[in-house]
Amino acid sequence: MTLPGIATIPRLSQAAGLELAARRIVEGLYVGRHRSPYTGPATEFNDHRAYQPGDDLRSVDWKAYGRSDHLLIRRYREERDLPLALVLDTSASMAYGAQRNGAPDKSTWAGLAAAVLGLLALDQSDRVRLVAGSADIEQCSAEHGGAAGAAALVYALAELTWRGAGDLPRLLTGLGGRLTRRTLVVVISDLICSPAELVRPLGALAARGHDLAVIQVLDRAEISLPADWGLSRLSDPEGRISPLTCDADAAKDGYDEAVRGHLAECRRVVAGCRGDHVLGVTDQPVVDVLGGWLHRRRVRR
Repeated sequence: MTLPGIATIPRLSQAAGLELAARRIVEGLYVGRHRSPYTGPATEFNDHRAYQPGDDLRSVDWKAYGRSDHLLIRRYREERDLPLALVLDTSASMAYGAQRNGAPDKSTWAGLAAAVLGLLALDQSDRVRLVAGSADIEQCSAEHGGAAGAAALVYALAELTWRGAGDLPRLLTGLGGRLTRRTLVVVISDLICSPAELVRPLGALAARGHDLAVIQVLDRAEISLPADWGLSRLSDPEGRISPLTCDADAAKDGYDEAVRGHLAECRRVVAGCRGDHVLGVTDQPVVDVLGGWLHRRRVRR
């Protein structure tokens, strides 16, 4: 047996902790009847498809295997074959977090949300891939399924590093050619960019038939500037803007209004590309944000 290297052990521990936390949220979503939106209930047999590594063995038609010596998966009339692509913006701004009142930083919240969505999809026999990067695609996994897919997903999420200047429109443009069939694309990002620059790449994904959702992750201080910060020295973690001194109390009204306008424009752009816009603030529980979105998605369908 090959033992993991010393440098690997913390990552394995982190991945195990992430999966445990995500599983607890998944259980809460099931109890709250916010089941995965990716597939319909399997009620009426329709046809077969070839078995793929990672598929749930409970779906194998063993009688057909006895007749043909081929592993076949039973498909049902209401089943929707819609794989999930989790697209994570790993730019440096996503590592920001004020760490107030126990709220995590944005990267921790985003990683947990991605794990929850991935496990929900895998639990219902959908396949999942992880795409990550700040400007260029730095990681793009194959589609995984089953227990092996869950292990691969949480380990990959635990290994992510959040650094570099972000360019989400460029990241999404690079994604289009990698998705060869209709996919539910869930983008998780703080959307620190001009919303107008997202129209072309999101519109291109929608035009190819992909289903879109954008989860915009922000810290509470990014939404409403804390007046009690007083005279503060502010800096851009991605290095594109020089540090500046700000009187938070004097700047608050103008800043808050600008953020409200930015959020409204983000919602408008995503809706214009037939996608769902979901705002996730890091002091809100992941289960509440995702549960609300999944409920709205189910009702709409």
